[in-house]
Amino acid sequence: MKKIIILLLFLILIPVSARAQSINGSIVDAVTNEALPSVNVYFSGTSKGTISDLDGNFEILNYENSQSVFTVSLLGYESQFFNDPLNTDFSSLKLQPKVGELPAVYIKSDPWSREKKERYFIKQFLGTTLIAKECKILNLDKVRMHFNLTTSVMSAFSQEPVLIENRDLNYIVAYDLKEFEITFEELSLEHIQISESLEIPTHRMVSSYFVGSAFFKELNEKEAKKGWVKRHRKRAYKVSELRLFKLIAENRFEEEGYHLVFDSKKVAVKDHIRSRKKGEFYVVDFREKTYEILDSKNFRSAIYLEIPKLVISKAGNVLNYQVLKTGGFVSNLKVSGMLPLDYDPEKR
Repeated sequence: MKKIIILLLFLILIPVSARAQSINGSIVDAVTNEALPSVNVYFSGTSKGTISDLDGNFEILNYENSQSVFTVSLLGYESQFFNDPLNTDFSSLKLQPKVGELPAVYIKSDPWSREKKERYFIKQFLGTTLIAKECKILNLDKVRMHFNLTTSVMSAFSQEPVLIENRDLNYIVAYDLKEFEITFEELSLEHIQISESLEIPTHRMVSSYFVGSAFFKELNEKEAKKGWVKRHRKRAYKVSELRLFKLIAENRFEEEGYHLVFDSKKVAVKDHIRSRKKGEFYVVDFREKTYEILDSKNFRSAIYLEIPKLVISKAGNVLNYQVLKTGGFVSNLKVSGMLPLDYDPEKR
C-alpha cells in the first residue's frame, strides 16, 4: 500500500487588504466586561502579532500583501477570526468564555501506552528531518491522545496552543492544533517472531494529517540577528513546501532546478501545469491528479490532488488545502520545517 502523509498546516487563508496601517483595539470578557490582558493577537501563520496589555489594549502594524486570517486567542475563551481586520471595529472586542467543554468520552479502552502515542505524535507533528531533532514540544503533557482499536486511528488535540521550541531556526512556534489523526492498518502476527525484550508490532502507519494555525516568535532576539540563523532559515526555505508552491504559482519551477515526474517519467511543466494570476492569488490547473517532484538535490516528493486545481497565495500557501496531500520529502518536514508566511529570504 502506498504510504501517504497528509500535511495540512494552516486554517484557510483568505486575502485581506494590503494597506500598511495600524490595527488597534481593546479586548474584554464578554460576561464581566473586564479588560483581558495577555490575549494573543496575530496574523495566522506569520511572525506578525502582539499581546494585549494589562488594560486589554493592543496595537499591531499590518504588513503589505497580508493573506492571513487575523486571529484573537486566549486560553479559556473562544478564539475569534477576521478576514478583513482593517475594516473591523476592535474598540471593544468581547471574548466569550468557554463553558461546558467536556473531554471526549471513549467507550472502549485505549490499549496503547502514553509513551507509544507520544512517539507517533512527535514524529508525525514535528517531522523526521535533522531540523526536527532540534525541536522540542514544551507542553507535550497538555496534548491529549487516544488510539481507537476499532478504527485503527490515533487522534490528538490540545485545548491550548502547542508550544514548539525550534532551536535550529530560532523560533518559538505556538500552534493552535485543530485536528490531528494517524491512520493505521492492523498487521498479521502469523509470521512475526515474538521476543520478550521487544514490543510486538500490531499496526503499520498508513497516513497522517493535522490542521491548525501557527504564530512565530523569535526564540532569542539577540541570536536572531546572527549570521547562522539567517543561513539556517534560508536553507530551510530552499526545501520548504512554501517555496515549492510559490515556484509552481510563479512558473519558476524548472528554472530553480525542479523536475516534474508523471508515470515514472520526467515531463515538461508547461504540458501539465498552468498558472494564472487572479488578484492577490494564483489559480493553478494540473493535467493529472498525481505527480512526483524532484528538487535540485534529488529529494523526492509527491503531490496527490482530489481535484486538479490549487489556489495559491503570493507567499506560496495553498488556500484550498483540503484537496491536497503530500508525500515523500516535503511531507517529512512538518512543523519543524515551517517558516512564517511573512518570511522573506531577501530581507533577512
